[in-house]
Amino acid sequence: MKTHYLILICSLCMISCSKEENAVDIVFNNVRTGAVLRTLEIENLTFDTSAPDRPISIRLEHQDEQRGDLLDTVELFLSFEDRTSENGDRTEASRLFKTLSRNDFDLTAELPITNIVITTQELLDFFGFSTSDIQCTDRFVLDVKLCLTNGLCFTNLNSIGPIISLGGRLNSPFTYDIYVVDGVDDQLFIGSYSHTSIQDGFQGPTIITPEVIEITTNRPNTRRFEIFRDDQDIQGGLFLRAEVEFVIACDQAILTRYVRSAIICGFGVEGDIHVLLGPEENLNETVSISDETVFSLKFLEAFEGNDGFCDWPLTSSEVRFSKQ
Repeated sequence: MKTHYLILICSLCMISCSKEENAVDIVFNNVRTGAVLRTLEIENLTFDTSAPDRPISIRLEHQDEQRGDLLDTVELFLSFEDRTSENGDRTEASRLFKTLSRNDFDLTAELPITNIVITTQELLDFFGFSTSDIQCTDRFVLDVKLCLTNGLCFTNLNSIGPIISLGGRLNSPFTYDIYVVDGVDDQLFIGSYSHTSIQDGFQGPTIITPEVIEITTNRPNTRRFEIFRDDQDIQGGLFLRAEVEFVIACDQAILTRYVRSAIICGFGVEGDIHVLLGPEENLNETVSISDETVFSLKFLEAFEGNDGFCDWPLTSSEVRFSKQ
């Protein structure tokens, strides 16, 4: 368990449960000043070969203890992971794509806000690629580095679970996966699905309730649903909800990084310290685009060491969904 969780607990206990509250009291490991880039909206986060004119679009809000006055620069880094060996290995290490200054933020808003827009052609040109160099399930990665006027800088590598987790109060992952996809109809893989655990997690099924899950979509090629957990032996009878999100890329359903699992082992921290989930790399054709009635979703519990005080090891889990 990372020792910097101890600092976070002291801060979380003072913050309201409202998602609209600012995060200025949240601090990072071994520092006295913290800041986040809260994800307000994502319009698109896939390189859709069937809609090549659709750009990547993310809306971010800067928060710090001086209501944005500490904002200095935001550096954007891009890397590329070649996950398909058929056309050779075109993997590219992370390097600086662009630097945003305070002037790239709307400073007239309550807190500084910026829109990051990257066209698919910019992604290709940055690495010297053509469309023939990329295939479905390959991944571009956008990493974000936030630097303050006091010299402190923050990324996903020096932040913690309650800050980076999807659907949490802060929702500030500092990193975004951009999968290459062929595009899936918005009307597919939505609706009511039952679920069965094919491979249990560390202490049983990762998903317990509800018995029937409603899968929806709010942006292209991405699906989401809510889960909650009601059989945990936790002091205070915590009832936790969590939002799960995944991308459909050809024959694979790929979980978003840093998804809250609705599993916690702590108490008195407002339910924000969850076991986090991440994508399982060994996916093995979990989806058939021609058959939305059944598909599988694979997880890694305690992803990147985010075990929510549970002392859980990294554990694989798989759930099968059947349309009702």
